[in-house]
Amino acid sequence: MLVQNVYKQFGGIHALEDVNIELERGKIWSVIGPNGAGKTTLFNLITGTLPADSGKIKFLGDDITYLKPFNICRKGIARTYQQKNLFANLSVFDNIGAGLLKDRIGRDERAKSVLELIEFLELSGMKDEVVGSLAPLYCKLVELGRALATSPKLILLDELIGGLLPAETKKICDIIQALKGEGYTILQIGHEIGPIMKTSDWIFVLDEGHKIAEGVPEDIRNNKDVHDVYLE
Repeated sequence: MLVQNVYKQFGGIHALEDVNIELERGKIWSVIGPNGAGKTTLFNLITGTLPADSGKIKFLGDDITYLKPFNICRKGIARTYQQKNLFANLSVFDNIGAGLLKDRIGRDERAKSVLELIEFLELSGMKDEVVGSLAPLYCKLVELGRALATSPKLILLDELIGGLLPAETKKICDIIQALKGEGYTILQIGHEIGPIMKTSDWIFVLDEGHKIAEGVPEDIRNNKDVHDVYLE
């Protein structure tokens, strides 16, 4: 995926200004930065939730800058959300199954795919439970399962490890690493620097809508500009 010279403004606020990022397949990429840096806005532009004011976003060689979200999903980009975005009154099975509604497949095939994802995410014991009654970790896993059900080539994770206990964070990190092992490309937003440094192949740093640094985790950890605006 290529994000090229992208701008987004809200009134007089420049949410993103001349942002460029390029992702290679099969790696874990991360976006970090202080609150208001433009991280979620970047995700919203990539997934078509918001239109870019200018610039281009390309995926697998196609210009997706102004496509609708459902068309971008069909091209192979899925996401999770910072705020819980699930069908609270439906079961784990039905929530994950919603990711398959774009595909013309039979009921048995759909059920088989959902059960495979439920097993991968270690949710088998709660597949019939109503999502609204689940603890935060399991809600995050269900949302990840729904994203995976769309058969994505690129998965955008918005604060998937946010607000979890250390053991829960480790579980999510292990799953992210497993997905990389399966060949998925992952772009994640996170504030928990330890897990981000541990899981990332490459990190982009945003501040006030600008990309101020990028590099491998060790380079970012030692970058003075990043320390000045974020790490300290």
